[in-house]
Amino acid sequence: MNTITDAQKIYELSRIWKEAAYNFAFWDKVDIDWDEEYKKALARVLNTKDRYDYYLELKRFAVLLNDGHTDVSFPNEIYQDAEFFSMLPVYFAKPGNEIIVAGASEEVKDDIPLFSVLVKIDGTDIQDYIKENCYPYLWHGNEAACGLFVLNNLIFGRRGSSAVFTFAKDGRKFDVRLERKDPSKIVWHKAEPVSQSSAAQRLIGSSDAHTVQITDDGIAIIRITSFEDDAMPSKIYSCFDELKNAKGYILDVRGNSGGNSGNADAIAAMFISGDFHSCYAETQRYEPTYKAWSMYREDFNGLSLGDAMLKYADDAYSLKAYRMRKNVFYVKDEGKAVANAAPGKLNGPIAVLMNQYTFSAAEDFVDVMKMYTKAVFIGNNTGGTSGQPLCETLESGGFFRICTRRCVAQNGEDIYNKGFTPDIRIIPTAEDIASGRDAVLEKGLEIVKMNA
Repeated sequence: MNTITDAQKIYELSRIWKEAAYNFAFWDKVDIDWDEEYKKALARVLNTKDRYDYYLELKRFAVLLNDGHTDVSFPNEIYQDAEFFSMLPVYFAKPGNEIIVAGASEEVKDDIPLFSVLVKIDGTDIQDYIKENCYPYLWHGNEAACGLFVLNNLIFGRRGSSAVFTFAKDGRKFDVRLERKDPSKIVWHKAEPVSQSSAAQRLIGSSDAHTVQITDDGIAIIRITSFEDDAMPSKIYSCFDELKNAKGYILDVRGNSGGNSGNADAIAAMFISGDFHSCYAETQRYEPTYKAWSMYREDFNGLSLGDAMLKYADDAYSLKAYRMRKNVFYVKDEGKAVANAAPGKLNGPIAVLMNQYTFSAAEDFVDVMKMYTKAVFIGNNTGGTSGQPLCETLESGGFFRICTRRCVAQNGEDIYNKGFTPDIRIIPTAEDIASGRDAVLEKGLEIVKMNA
């Protein structure tokens, strides 16, 4: 693996610092001295011995901004190098509050029963272990929503690294030492699939990112795992003639990582009469002259944003100058007007299924559905991270993102690191997963059938 010089370390860290200083969308939400943190990070990155540790320090720096669209990613060659990305002979799932064993290798399958709950690592309670060893390197503003990142952090690491994992199953606890190995050398046990507790469904359309099904009793279930595919809306529209005869609709965006909000709007359009608005947001505006003028204002020194808003409530110039100095002057965008191009409107009761892994453009979808339909929202809060990241590649092979635009809920709900709130909260358990029960879908079907 290529080495990285001290000069390059300084330059790349400085690029992240610079872009965030001027373009980050949430300076009014974080309480840090970015310049001082840059100085601390500079000393740490210069002390790193290889690119893996160097990127960990870049991650640690970006995480201080506490935003799900702001981060640093390893170069692909590090991800693909078993020296740094070896894995445990188990993999985990986090459907709700617990971390469970979702799979195991042939080597350890008899020692670790499927669906065992992880409770400790090296004698430390799992939640404390995560806070000490994972959170310094990954966004955790919404702890529930960062679960998948935590699992990757626990599973992957340097080849040969090991720990004692404490599991609980059927009322007993047991310890197993697990060592990270080259993933290509692990033989995975193929467990018998667990049957799902949902109604029989007939598939009428699908792609890598969606399925459209009709249950035997006439409920349409549209599952969308990503809004990246620009061809997806037309594929779903092609099912419209069958969909319009459904008695009700389940829209499942659980685990949807986002993508293009225009595609999200196109799906929502099928449930809305006429045109509508989407993607309300705030974007920072920077006018350097105001910052220059503000530097002469001693009355700004030590003043918090809240104090400034009170002190200069009747002085628009001073408040603008203060905001420019702090990079917290925002302009609100009332949302784009969406011309409804759906083939028609689907009528009937709607349930939207969402969870903590519903991110970005999928949250924009939830926003529109909350604003323009009478859908019932079931599951858990969405991720609370929707915006437009500035993405830049680093010379050493990785890349970083800085969120430049913050989405605002049309209904006034505070979604920053909180997400949209469901009407009916249901958090799956390890028992649900072990039994193959989808309690969220069950509730959605119940609500739709009741109102059909």
